[in-house]
Amino acid sequence: MEGLIVEPSRTYQKLLSSAIELGGLGTKQVSTGSEALMLLRNQPFDLVFIAMHLQDMDASKFSSHLRADLRIRQIPVVMVTSNEDKELLDEAFSAGVTEIFAKHELDKITNYAARFSKKKCSKTISGYILYIEDSQSTANLILNFLRENGYTVDHFASSDEGIQAFQNNSYDLVLTDILLKGKLNGHSTVKAIRKLENQNKKNIPLLVFSVLDDAAHKVELLRIGANDYVTKPLIQEELLARINNLITSKKLLDKAVTQQNLLQEIAMMDPLTGLYNRYFLLEAAASKIRNAARHDIPCSLIIINTDHLRSNNENRDQASSDDTLKGIASILRKFIRQEDIAARFDGEELVLLLSHCNIANATIIAEKIRKSIANLYPAHLSVTASIGVTETNHESAVDFMDLLRTAKEALSCAQINGGNEVVARCIR
Repeated sequence: MEGLIVEPSRTYQKLLSSAIELGGLGTKQVSTGSEALMLLRNQPFDLVFIAMHLQDMDASKFSSHLRADLRIRQIPVVMVTSNEDKELLDEAFSAGVTEIFAKHELDKITNYAARFSKKKCSKTISGYILYIEDSQSTANLILNFLRENGYTVDHFASSDEGIQAFQNNSYDLVLTDILLKGKLNGHSTVKAIRKLENQNKKNIPLLVFSVLDDAAHKVELLRIGANDYVTKPLIQEELLARINNLITSKKLLDKAVTQQNLLQEIAMMDPLTGLYNRYFLLEAAASKIRNAARHDIPCSLIIINTDHLRSNNENRDQASSDDTLKGIASILRKFIRQEDIAARFDGEELVLLLSHCNIANATIIAEKIRKSIANLYPAHLSVTASIGVTETNHESAVDFMDLLRTAKEALSCAQINGGNEVVARCIR
């Protein structure tokens, strides 16, 4: 990386050059604004350091010339001056100067150069971009630029193709022109994407660019769901900065959502068995039972308790008891569907709430579970289980506690009979 120094004093050129090079940038020096502009048009520079007053122009005029040239307008301009006149300094900022330092602040200039060098050398954020653009020449320029900066880009010439790709893939950003050929323009594309019901895609940012630059047009695009807006002709450095910002924000939000979901999952799960815990079961069961009653569908409850687990604990360590519960939980997961709930309710009691399942089918499932537990042999110990089964009553309203009470009565009956048994009981 290299900075261009525009300074009439040869002595200060050397001082400034030393300070900048100490910050990690190479330097080249010229004395006039005209020389600098000619050099910038023929040789790439990353940064310009310029004195406030030159022989042929001042820094404000130089900056105005630079900003008017599309090839070099994105280059930062740092003015170095001894003048503290606020009006002149404000005029320089208005003309496009990006930073101002006093001539004696060589240490600050070194730090600025070091920060700039570090930022330019740092790896660009990676990301997967959906790009919709019907002009192939424009698309080629943007595609090459984005790919050179580390992005993976899918390009489509029409909104229909782009929206289909958006639905089929996981992107970090959508980049679209507002003036597109075909049934959907960019405006309609933004609306169509934001109307999609996929919640996993609602946080994907949309960056729109257009030759239209009126405020009402921008506000309307932001209102319907665009996250940012860039005016053509595009300045590559500005486009890259906006893309980086949007993708960084999106990835931070994704990380926050993932952490929130993880915390929520931890709050719902029993840490030993990996099944849902008592609190989640009590909350979710009420909704499932109401839904079963509303649509007149069967819903069954199975409760499982190991036989003599407490007495057996005298002859085995806690790890073996934990292995038993984890082994039974693993068996239960084999018998549940997505709409069912398996939970550790209390101590050794494990519960299955089965939707669209009557008591006859639930009893068959319970018997299969009983046999699987008898063949489990955790820590080389023989373990059996007593199981109670019940179902919702179609003739009268019942809640989860009614189901649980009846299932526990059936469980107690199985235990009184000697255990290793399934007992089914209807709600009275």
